[in-house]
Amino acid sequence: MLLQFTTICFVLITITVFALSPGKLRRYILLVSSIIYIGIEGECAGLVTVLFITFLTWGAGMCFFNREDTSGRSRDMRKAAAVFMVILLSGILFGWKYLPWAALQLGMNVSGTVFGIAIPIGLSFYTFQAISYVLDLQGGRILPEKSFIDFAIYMTWFPKWMSGPIERAPDFTSQLKFQGNIRTFSFKRITWAASYFVWGLVMKLMVADKVAIAVDAAYSEIPSMGSAALILAAFLYSIQIYCDFAGYTNVAIGISKLFGLDLTQNFKTPYMAENITDFWRRWHITLSSFLRDYIYIPLGGNRKGSFRKHLNTIVVFLICGMWHGAGLSFIVWGLLHASFNIVTALTKKTRMSFLTRGKTGRALTFLLVTIAWIFFRADSLTIAAGFIRGMIPGLSANGVFTGLSAENGLVLGLSAMDWWIAVISITSIAVFDAFAFAKDSIPPMIMNEKISDTRRIVLLSVILSLVLVFGEYGAGDEIRKFVYMNF
Repeated sequence: MLLQFTTICFVLITITVFALSPGKLRRYILLVSSIIYIGIEGECAGLVTVLFITFLTWGAGMCFFNREDTSGRSRDMRKAAAVFMVILLSGILFGWKYLPWAALQLGMNVSGTVFGIAIPIGLSFYTFQAISYVLDLQGGRILPEKSFIDFAIYMTWFPKWMSGPIERAPDFTSQLKFQGNIRTFSFKRITWAASYFVWGLVMKLMVADKVAIAVDAAYSEIPSMGSAALILAAFLYSIQIYCDFAGYTNVAIGISKLFGLDLTQNFKTPYMAENITDFWRRWHITLSSFLRDYIYIPLGGNRKGSFRKHLNTIVVFLICGMWHGAGLSFIVWGLLHASFNIVTALTKKTRMSFLTRGKTGRALTFLLVTIAWIFFRADSLTIAAGFIRGMIPGLSANGVFTGLSAENGLVLGLSAMDWWIAVISITSIAVFDAFAFAKDSIPPMIMNEKISDTRRIVLLSVILSLVLVFGEYGAGDEIRKFVYMNF
């Protein structure tokens, strides 16, 4: 999903048709609109891939898990079908990601493609949805979804198609049964949706896309940057990726609420976490839940001793890194988080436990996450190592503040006005997050639950006006895509 005028028009047209249609047709409108949107943004390969995985997964559910036979033979057949489907779906995902990378290591010029076809947008997200569905069927936690229409909407719903959240089938499809009763243009529904949508725009357009210019400038000229510029860029990337991904989630939640669909909140003030374990309870929550429920716990979780627990943690974060992208830098990023989690577990019951709680824990967690993000952002281990080396004063021939001087009125590609907007916006988000953290909530929810209707409308109107005036915009190919569209 791109934040461009055509997308807004598409949503407005779709919600109008949805609202004016008879209840029995609304599910078909959701499916057709999603197929149209994926066909436009994901092109033919993207649409064919998601539909293939959708047909395959639904068909497997109906063929192998839609039976009441509980004999040993039937259980064995179900388990074999589940294993086959997981291997097949995982093979599609990781093969598409890693075959081009492996071929590139061998000197073949096929980077980013499989047989000349680019990796489909959103493949990582809807493939994990399909895997969770199969494993839930095999575990007897759910029954097969008999309605192909409902399952197809679950797999293709356009606000979450590109970058999640990674929904569980029953949580999503159960809401489709009530589409005929949705009062689309109710005041409460619109204002609640607007709270998420507008806050997502703030995070994306006033923070993520602005600081991304400075981050890109630093990463493109690492050898000529001083340590201060690189340290600043590292912290700015932490802010960028949070505001970009959480901004996407809030926009997706806001759009979905207009249609009476509640998506899972994927972020809960992650940079307020007191340790790395807490961070992963707040960051990309649906991915964390997937890794916990379908990998960590089946491997034994923490039930088989400390060594096995730590080994399971390493496996989980190794898969997490590989899921995000192909290359050693992603693997190192995942293993760093595994190491941080293990160290956190080891220090919690020692004299060093103060490092995993309170203000000290928050500061240290943010620092460690920021260092790990360098490997996530860099295109290779060599670039990441060069970036970290450049952050250390004295290891480079450049002056500490090299790269922070103004060139043509710009510092790291941003004007003084843009820097002020970014600083004020970042500070505002930090304040809102801190307040929401104290209430065990998130900013959009605070707006909906703690502010009266009149004040909420005024507040959202003011915020939207600021976004329209001071947000970072482009046209056509200049529109900055969401970071997680790459994964």
